[in-house]
Amino acid sequence: MKNYTAQSFWVYKKKGRIKEESINTTLQEDELLVKAHYSGISYGTEKIVFDSQVPSNQYKFMRAPHQVGEFNKEVKYGYLNIGKVIDGPKAMLNKMVYTMFPHQSMYVLKSSLATLIPSHIPHKRALLTANMETAINAMWDSNPSIGDKTYVIGAGIVGILMAYVLSRTFGIRVTIIDKDTNKKKLCKHLDIEFENNINCIDSPDIIYECTGNMSVLSNIIKKSSLETKICILSWYGKQESKIAMGENCFSRRLELIFSQVGNITSIKSKKWNNLSRRALALDLLDNKKLDILIDKKEIRLKDLPLFFKNGNENGLCKVVRY
Repeated sequence: MKNYTAQSFWVYKKKGRIKEESINTTLQEDELLVKAHYSGISYGTEKIVFDSQVPSNQYKFMRAPHQVGEFNKEVKYGYLNIGKVIDGPKAMLNKMVYTMFPHQSMYVLKSSLATLIPSHIPHKRALLTANMETAINAMWDSNPSIGDKTYVIGAGIVGILMAYVLSRTFGIRVTIIDKDTNKKKLCKHLDIEFENNINCIDSPDIIYECTGNMSVLSNIIKKSSLETKICILSWYGKQESKIAMGENCFSRRLELIFSQVGNITSIKSKKWNNLSRRALALDLLDNKKLDILIDKKEIRLKDLPLFFKNGNENGLCKVVRY
């Protein structure tokens, strides 16, 4: 039995640090030892955790699958990890897998919780899997249909993937809106119509809110038409907003849908679970154009504390290399 020491990223009250952990390599029959190659940063959610902005009544619901520690205390958090199986069942040895493990250089988990990365999907592109799952879940929750006019507010990774899936669905019209005109190049590359002003919204059937900024909701409601669905993909943490529920929400019969990726809508859950949805997300990433969403500047694990402290966010998928 070899002894391994892993490095992992922990946060507590706006401070991060790298800790060393001993890895028990005495594996059960159904366990894998994985050596991380990359992890991805889900910036919106992880920044909320870093800043201790998780509402106390949401601690249970917002736990990551392999989280260690508790919110508002020291916690190891994250859920985008790509690695190589270096020990475990023979059929899995040397395979590249996607897992929902935090930022850690080596780890053990059950084989059922690892998803094989298809050979035609580049490893770094697979870091988009969780965000693609969010887009899939929003499709299932909002149920767009042929002829619908849809708008996506916010051209971050989630927003662009939401618009990407909509644009590839026959008969659905989609426009993505972001005040940052630099995002236009990304959207054009993916054949997505781009606008930089929310005033372009006209007779929407569905609006997808992906900014992470709750104050945007009030403007979206003003731009809604009769029976518009507003599908909210953002997690706002402790943000609060006053929405005039007695105005357009009421008279226009608006429908607010909160699409939380941790659960699958009851209609789809009869045939789908989190693992099969994850496999679907990987399949939908089979387009080399999506590589434009991956930040070419990689981060080393030891630099993660400084990264979160400085808030270096540019809207691309951040890659941690091990």
